[in-house]
Amino acid sequence: MKKVLSYILVFLAAFAVCFHGTTIEAAAARNVVVVIDPGHGGTGDRNLGAQYNGLSEKELTLRLANALKAELEKYDGITVYTTRTTDTVVSLEDRAEFAKSVGADFVFSIHFNASSGHEFYGSEVWTSTFGDYYVAGCNFGNIVEAQWSELGLYQKGVKTRIGSSGSDYYGIIRQCAARSMPCVILEHAYLDHVYDTSLIKSADFVNKLAVADATAIAKYYKLRSSKTGADYSSFSYASVKKPGKVLYQDETGPDTCDIKVLGYDTPSGNVLVEMTTSDKQSPVIYFSYSYDGGKTFCPLQMWDRTKATQSFNVKVPGGTTNPVIVCRTYNNYEKGAQSNPVQVTAGF
Repeated sequence: MKKVLSYILVFLAAFAVCFHGTTIEAAAARNVVVVIDPGHGGTGDRNLGAQYNGLSEKELTLRLANALKAELEKYDGITVYTTRTTDTVVSLEDRAEFAKSVGADFVFSIHFNASSGHEFYGSEVWTSTFGDYYVAGCNFGNIVEAQWSELGLYQKGVKTRIGSSGSDYYGIIRQCAARSMPCVILEHAYLDHVYDTSLIKSADFVNKLAVADATAIAKYYKLRSSKTGADYSSFSYASVKKPGKVLYQDETGPDTCDIKVLGYDTPSGNVLVEMTTSDKQSPVIYFSYSYDGGKTFCPLQMWDRTKATQSFNVKVPGGTTNPVIVCRTYNNYEKGAQSNPVQVTAGF
C-alpha cells in the first residue's frame, strides 16, 4: 500500500511540475514583433516628403524611427525592425513585404504633415477602414493620441480614407492589409505651421515623440520593462466596434455654421460673436473669423468639439467702420463651411 501511495505521490508531483510549467508559459505574453516604417527617403527631388521651415520630413521620420526603436527595445518581449536605416527610396510594396518577412504583428508608418494652404496643424492617425484592421488601428490610434496630447499637440483624430478603387487609399495601409498585417500612418505634426514647428524645434522634442509612441505601443501590447520599471501589463482600454460597412471619408464641410453678434464695444473694437456649428459625420475642430466680410481671416483657432454653440471675441482694428463679421469652421477632414455675414454698426 505504501509503495502504491509513493507512486501516486511521485505522479502527482510530476504532474504538478508540468502543470506549473504550462501555467507559467501560458501566462507569459508571447513575443511581439513590430515594424517601424520611416516614411519617404531619397535624394534629389524624389520622395522627400514635406520640406518647410528648415525641416525635412524624410530626415525627421528616420530620426524618430531610430529613437522609437531604441525606446521600444527597453521593453521586454518585443522585437523591433525598421524598413529603412539610410536615406534611400524604398517602395511601399517592399516595405510591407519586409514587414511580412519578419513576422510583423503591426506596422507603424512614421510621418509628418503639411497642407496646401499652410493653415492646419495638429496630429492625426490614418488606419484601414476594413474589419479587424480598423479595430486595431483605431484602438492604437486612440492610445497614441492621448500620449501626443500630453506633449501639447492638437489632436485631429483617427481617420480612414477610401480610394477610387474601393480599397484603402494609402498605399502602405493597403499593402500591409493585403499581407494580413494592421498598419497605421502616424502624422505627428505639421512642418508648415508655426504652432507645430515651435514644438518640433524645441529641445529634445523628437525624442519626446519617440517616448510617446513607444509608451502607446507598450500600452497597446501591455508590455513591461525590466530596464526602466515601466509596467503596462494592467493597462486597459475600451475597444471600438468592428465596422459593419465601409467607412468612407467625409467629403463635405460642417452642416451648419451660423453666427450672430451679441455685442460691440466700439472703443475697444471687441465684437462678441456667438457661433453654432455642427457636422453629422465628423467632429468640428477648427474655426476662424473675419471682420472685413471674408476678405481676410484670422489663423485657425481650436474649437471645443464638445459644444455646438460657443461665444468668442473678434478684435476689430481701430479705424474700421461698420465691420462685417464672417466665420468659418472646419471638420477633422479639413472640409470647411462659411457662416452668414453680419454687419456691425457703431452703437450696437
